Formats: sequence, structure tokens, C-alpha cells
Amino acid sequence: MFEFLFKYPATVFSRGQFVLLAPWPVWLLVVAVLAAAGALAWHVSRHRGLLSGVRPVMVWLLETALVALVLFLLWHPAITIATLRPQQNVVAVLVDDSRSMAVLEN
Repeated sequence: MFEFLFKYPATVFSRGQFVLLAPWPVWLLVVAVLAAAGALAWHVSRHRGLLSGVRPVMVWLLETALVALVLFLLWHPAITIATLRPQQNVVAVLVDDSRSMAVLEN
């Protein structure tokens, strides 16, 4: 199933390296997630409404997780995989045996 979804077997992905392709630095991602978590905590505490007990904390956790996921996807996560494809070595040789090649030059 894994190979059907991702084109390569799981062993190839285990040898891959995780990278973020966005031009922005990773520390900016961390700062953005922390800032969003702080803003959401302020928003949830201010607009508690009918929520009581553990519900505001769960709402904050789910909202923060969603914002963190969206920010993470904006950094274009990828896996670099170096695989060798087995191919036959081919050497092409061109031999010109036309009449013009047989003419002697003076």
C-alpha cells in the first residue's frame, strides 16, 4: 500500500533526508508558531463563553495544532531521496562507410 501511494518502497524513504524547501529560515517557523499559540491563548481566555473546565484548553490545543500545521506546510516540507535506477550501459558507435569516406585526398 505504501509503495502504491508514494511510488517507492518504505525502505527508500527511510534512507531519505527531510528538508524544508521554503527560502525562510526554520527559526522563523518556530517564532510564528509560538506567536500564534500566544495569540490563540489570549483569544480563547478572553472569549471563554460557555466553555468551562478542560474545554478551553482543548480548543486552544486544536487551534494551535491547526495553525502550526498550516505554517509548517507553508515551509514546503519534502524528502530528498537519492536512488539509482538500474539501466543498461549503452555506448553508441557511428561508422561512416560511405563512398565519400573512401576517396583519397591529395
